[in-house]
Amino acid sequence: MSNLTKIKINGSWIVEEKEIQEAVVSTFQHLLSNPDGWSPSLDGLVFNRLEGEEAARLEEPFSVKEVVSTLFYLSGDKVPRLDGYSLAFWQSSWDLVKEEVMGFFRDFHEHERFVRSLNSTFLVLVPKKGDVEDLRDYKPINLVGRLYKLLAKVLANRLKQVVGKVVSSSQNAFVEGRQILDAVLIANEAVDSLLKRWAKWCISTTSFSVLVNGTPAGFFNSSKGLRQGDPISPYLFVLGMEALSCLIKRAVSGGFLTSYRVKGRGGEGVQLTHLMYADDTLIFYDASKDQLAHLSYVLMWFEVISGLRINLDKSEIIPMGKVENLKVLALELEREVGKLSPIYLGLPLGAPHKSVAVWDGVEERLRRRLAFWKRQYISKGGRLTLIRSALSNMSIYYMSILCMPISIRLRLEQIQRDFLWGERALERKIHHVKWPVVCSDKSKGGLGVKSFSTFNRALLGKWSWRFMVENEVLWYRVISRKYGVEERGWYTWEGRKGFGVGLWKEIRKEGSQLNNYIGFSVGNRRRTKFWLDSWCGGEALCNSFPSLFTLAVFKEEWVSEVWDSSIKGGSWSPRFLSAFND
Repeated sequence: MSNLTKIKINGSWIVEEKEIQEAVVSTFQHLLSNPDGWSPSLDGLVFNRLEGEEAARLEEPFSVKEVVSTLFYLSGDKVPRLDGYSLAFWQSSWDLVKEEVMGFFRDFHEHERFVRSLNSTFLVLVPKKGDVEDLRDYKPINLVGRLYKLLAKVLANRLKQVVGKVVSSSQNAFVEGRQILDAVLIANEAVDSLLKRWAKWCISTTSFSVLVNGTPAGFFNSSKGLRQGDPISPYLFVLGMEALSCLIKRAVSGGFLTSYRVKGRGGEGVQLTHLMYADDTLIFYDASKDQLAHLSYVLMWFEVISGLRINLDKSEIIPMGKVENLKVLALELEREVGKLSPIYLGLPLGAPHKSVAVWDGVEERLRRRLAFWKRQYISKGGRLTLIRSALSNMSIYYMSILCMPISIRLRLEQIQRDFLWGERALERKIHHVKWPVVCSDKSKGGLGVKSFSTFNRALLGKWSWRFMVENEVLWYRVISRKYGVEERGWYTWEGRKGFGVGLWKEIRKEGSQLNNYIGFSVGNRRRTKFWLDSWCGGEALCNSFPSLFTLAVFKEEWVSEVWDSSIKGGSWSPRFLSAFND
């Protein structure tokens, strides 16, 4: 933390050290306190609940194996917190402290509480940028006690195992097996009894002290908010956001809001009301004044029941097509009118997927990073390491869903080449090795730098693999309904006319290549082609036995159709145009 000689709070400058401490503490105490302690009821909203064995597993006694695996999973080399011990101490001294730590877990399981001092937290103020003046320019970082963090991580691991089964498909944050690029929601849980009381004690006993110029200032309890750095905070936040999800669903079911229908290939389609990733929310509704008024009521009610506030500075209305009286509608929600395409979860929303301009931000970040590195002396080996560990990975997020245009690939490769060989604006250097060799694997004499084109194809192909194995998630339902699924269920049909002209067209194109590199483990034999799929040996039978394939009567028959179970022990019975003894 930088030394605070003066600071601006609520527009006023404070220069005296004691006054700075008092003002900073007062600001955070007000921010983390709920004066009246009252909030409206959520009665009437339907939340999913865990039942049976899964609910029981959340509340079972803590085992030594569970605690040890969690302890050694956590990083031990972080600085000690206010209790004076790092996790490395607990890890290296486990045999010595085992009984005491497990006694702490047993007491918490039995009595549903621990000593409040274990939940004391230091707030450290870290500048967000250089030359900070206002308190809002500092980011508060929570220093949580290590023993409490171990307990919270164990509880978080238990929640992690079941949260995907009980939360809405519209939210994707912090759910195992879901990814940010799915743009689907996660929150739908209301676990009663013991686990709920455990979580309540963990967050209700929190106390804070702010480190001002290295000295703890103030000591106060909090009555609202979650701590960043607390392992269970992400899951509790997602569960809190489920209230907004349920309010939106209730408004839709009551006819106050109209969901958006993604049209399908056969006309059926999928209804969407909203998408969430943690606190990033995209809500679909008709462009009418009544709809906007109802949505404003939903958001207002959510603010009251949750204590959260909608960030108006970062919110906007995005028109889909031509919308009449758009500015009048925007005033209803007091939002800005955005353009299509805005940025959603770090990616442009609605932009032409082949647009070169979409990648300008990636190129800008690469050049900005290089501008800093070039001011320092870095050896060629160091430059190669930076390319492999940083430059090659800065575009992964975009490449995971967008097909990189050739012109962009060539420009990014040029940036990497110039940095590797030490070229500057007016200074040319010899390129000792061809770039394809640089991108080759080390075992083949290369330098192990990722090839943008190959890596982009692999990342897009991953979607096709997920399409084969993830049949319950929201993004699969949208894609399968919109484009249709081919008879085996492994791929969608190719795009036609108005369908398949967006992102999925390129993803499916790369996915069609995936079939050449995968094999099938036959189950019920109804989704695997006898001749065309690779299920027996290293390649498809049509390639292994081309002459037999030419004579086959039904070239696209299923494995189940060729297997004759009427014969004792079963027998393969493919049909050919002529007998083999002709």
